[in-house]
Amino acid sequence: MVEFRSEPQKTLPKVKLITAIAACIVLLGAIYLFVRHQGAAPPPAPGASVSVPGLLRPGNTDFEYYKNRIRIENVKATLGVSFSNTRTAMISGTIVNDGSRRLEALEMHITLYDMWGKLSRERTAFALRPGTGFSKKPMEPLEKRAFTISIESVEYYWNPKQIAYEITGLKFQ
Repeated sequence: MVEFRSEPQKTLPKVKLITAIAACIVLLGAIYLFVRHQGAAPPPAPGASVSVPGLLRPGNTDFEYYKNRIRIENVKATLGVSFSNTRTAMISGTIVNDGSRRLEALEMHITLYDMWGKLSRERTAFALRPGTGFSKKPMEPLEKRAFTISIESVEYYWNPKQIAYEITGLKFQ
């Protein structure tokens, strides 16, 4: 014959319960303060122009000198289609800082062509911008960093093998 016994339930002492509640309140308060005072600016809206103060442009002698120290390697173009059937070109590659200064920002002008060699789409965008990306730090001398720039509303006859890119803005320390 099997005998069943019931044991009285063990309750947590009031001190442990109060300590656990206080720890949860402190943790939630810390999370709230961290999120509120993080200080990160919201990302710019799509289509909004982004400006970087102190960006050097063509014609500036410092721009022309340091532009020759920046290399863009392994540029590849791929096509992506969104859920709303918008065709998007994804241009990716690697930035190589062969100069002796830290590179903060790099602006590029990308031109896409169709199958017949005619201009299809153009876009000027930042491949490197201060405070963005995984590291959020400027590129050190001799550093390599990957970039991706997307171009929306690409036409059907876009040729991913024929793209042109040019550095149009630099900021370095």
